Amino acid sequence: MSGLDPDSASELAVVEGFIVFFSTVRVLCMARTIGEVSLAAELWTPAVQQRFEALFAVAARKSLSAWRQVPRQAAEVLVIEGLESLLARAEAKAPCVVYLGGEPAMQPLGRSSQGWAVHLDVDFTLSDLIDMLDRAAVFLMDWRARHRAAAPLSLQRALQELQQQGADCPHRFQIKSWVALPGSANSALHMRVLALLARGPIDARSLAEHAGIEMPQLSTLLSLPQIQAVLHCSLRGSEEPSAAQKSIAQKQPAASVTRQWLSKLTGWITRGGRT
Repeated sequence: MSGLDPDSASELAVVEGFIVFFSTVRVLCMARTIGEVSLAAELWTPAVQQRFEALFAVAARKSLSAWRQVPRQAAEVLVIEGLESLLARAEAKAPCVVYLGGEPAMQPLGRSSQGWAVHLDVDFTLSDLIDMLDRAAVFLMDWRARHRAAAPLSLQRALQELQQQGADCPHRFQIKSWVALPGSANSALHMRVLALLARGPIDARSLAEHAGIEMPQLSTLLSLPQIQAVLHCSLRGSEEPSAAQKSIAQKQPAASVTRQWLSKLTGWITRGGRT
């Protein structure tokens, strides 16, 4: 700006200040829109893991989104070494998978409505990592919106199939938090059902066998607004067997222990938590 007169230089400085200000506001607004993103890095080579964590600590502060590291099973973004990419991708549950190193041609890279997979060179720079984090965050913003819109439809379809097919319904159900049931719905039978639902995904047949509930009663219970607010569904075989399913698959002595546990839990709940 040495060739500009003082007035022009002052005006240019003001314009540059506004550009910086609005760019900062835009970044902050995007961060608020995207929200926090969870990431897990499982890298076999200690030196690679240490380098990633060191650069991630810096990149996370410069990204459009807030980031936090979580266990693998809770991660939205999973970073793994790309040497055995096909096996790793088959095991991955995260919607975003980052293959660090390896041969890109051998990795299932790409983007779809269900997930996003990308290659990151083993000698990645801080700029490369920030770019990857930002692209993952933007993908997840759209992915979350689609899944929020699809969730009620999926749940309603599952409840319709429960009414139509009864014990043969292909869906499994789970409640993510405990709920208080209104009036006559707050029965010992329903408490047993809720206890099973709270332990993990479980199908209608197993609920009927181990809680002693009839299909019409189960359908009515799961249709309650209080239940639907915390109810999630999945197709049988779409995830690992839950603790509830594993306990139900045990032989009769183990099933007896499960019923005793449910009976004790039901009694404790009906007494208001008093022993």
